[in-house]
Amino acid sequence: MRTLLVQLVTAAFLACSLLGARQVGASSHSVSPSNQQHFTYEGGSGPIVGGRPVRIPSYTLSFPSGWTAQQWPDTLAGYGQLALRSPGGGAIDLVLLPLRRHGPTFSNLIEHDRAFLPNGVQDAVTLPFGKAIRLSGARSGAGVTNQILYLQRHGLVYRFFSAQPLGANEGKVLAALAGSLQVPSAPGAHPGLFPPPPAQPPSISACCHCPAMGPGWGTVLTQLDGIPVFSNAGNVDNGCNGKTGTLYQCVELVQRYYTLRWGYPAIWGGVGAAADMRAHHPAGIEFVPNGGSPGPREGDAVVFYGGYFGHVALVRRVDRRGGVVDVVEENWSPSGTARLTIYADNTIAVRDSAYGSYAVAGWLHSSLN
Repeated sequence: MRTLLVQLVTAAFLACSLLGARQVGASSHSVSPSNQQHFTYEGGSGPIVGGRPVRIPSYTLSFPSGWTAQQWPDTLAGYGQLALRSPGGGAIDLVLLPLRRHGPTFSNLIEHDRAFLPNGVQDAVTLPFGKAIRLSGARSGAGVTNQILYLQRHGLVYRFFSAQPLGANEGKVLAALAGSLQVPSAPGAHPGLFPPPPAQPPSISACCHCPAMGPGWGTVLTQLDGIPVFSNAGNVDNGCNGKTGTLYQCVELVQRYYTLRWGYPAIWGGVGAAADMRAHHPAGIEFVPNGGSPGPREGDAVVFYGGYFGHVALVRRVDRRGGVVDVVEENWSPSGTARLTIYADNTIAVRDSAYGSYAVAGWLHSSLN
């Protein structure tokens, strides 16, 4: 809990854990004599274009020894999502974004990220894989610098997001990693779009600090359908176990909302972290992958992949004309609210923070809603 990475993640309210840490998905990697680790994504079955599914190619990526790799499951709007973390507190995320019909264009993706880095510098770089567009900048007061790299090939955008501590040679780190990307000429095969649900994590009886401390902890930030959204004072360990989960984490809000509004169980079995809600949710709740149908509606829970645990937020409003989804949440935004971008094909855009990139896995919809 004293490493720079955890301190950065804590400051940004990014770890949404109910019980504890656990990786989601599977990775295949090896270590070469040069102490480089090699990660391989096996490819996937992508969105249907012209009546036929698009094959998502496999890829291989090299990264330094000592770094950790975490792969997230595929969804209709994002494939091969990989999170890499360095011992020095840096993080690099990679996700393959298909350019779907009625979905975001290459220009839309860059425009979306320029709003995140309004003072960022855009330039072009040449890598072994091809020419890339790069955005570089820093969010005020974040203590990190960010780079976003876009490589376009065969209807896919390979999007790298880098967050490095101030003073680190960010450009060199990201260029070396992106330069190692290898994609075969033929798309790879994949056993299925969605992996089997992860094993249920062990339960524990106590967590965190009790009584919770910190200015503002337990303050009502906003509400949805009369159900309050609380502050946890920006400390991911600052909470105690309540009837609907660890107070006040993102998972706790969703479980409390669903039990108070529709009578679902107060604790969802198998949920050790926010991302687990994709596979572990009560009967009568359907998971719709990002880019799928029907689109998100008020009261749905948007599930994110990113960080160590993922994130989850509740939909307050969907504005199709304006192309936005307003959400309420605990353990991220200081206001308890956020605005996401949605496109005509039901793709919700990647959500950036100074410390990492969060791709939307999809949303949970109750049959009672």
